[in-house]
Amino acid sequence: MAASRRKKASPVAATTPGGSHGVDGGSVPDTSSDPVNWAKHYWEQQRIEGDEQGFLALSSLLRFHRIVVESVEAALRPFELNMTDYLMLMTLQLSEQGTRLISSLARNLLVHATTATLATDRLEGRAMLFRSPHPTDRRATCVTISDKGRDTVLAATRELSSIGFGMPGASPETLDELMSVLNHMRAAAGDDGLRR
Repeated sequence: MAASRRKKASPVAATTPGGSHGVDGGSVPDTSSDPVNWAKHYWEQQRIEGDEQGFLALSSLLRFHRIVVESVEAALRPFELNMTDYLMLMTLQLSEQGTRLISSLARNLLVHATTATLATDRLEGRAMLFRSPHPTDRRATCVTISDKGRDTVLAATRELSSIGFGMPGASPETLDELMSVLNHMRAAAGDDGLRR
């Protein structure tokens, strides 16, 4: 006598507002939700050993960095400047005589000397700065911002100010708090700039 066969019922899948399913009926974030919260959920679900908070902070910091950079670079595009170009011009603008060594610019901007040299070439080609020999060190080259460079970087700065430098809506108090936290973390990471 043949026994009737029934298909074994599968666990009931719970649907979350984001459209994901979980066999345990728990809330599972959809991949289209906040990636940081998504990572937090699965880190805890998989019980991964390690510093969860540090990983999530890194993820959040990198995402915010990307958002800020994309916003700033979009605002700089009409001036035909990229982030390195703008920061180089602004560093020269803020310098007492408008002059710095190329090697000093590279250290300040945390870029390779080659990157600083290429940026200098681009900006010199547009008459925004000019090179000159160091008065006492033949191996060193000075870079000085021109009047055109000053006009351009100040106009770009006004435009960036209008978008909160990529951080719109941040209050002065929030920015002060952010700077305090970042200075503390930079010091802990050994940022030489804080020791100068």
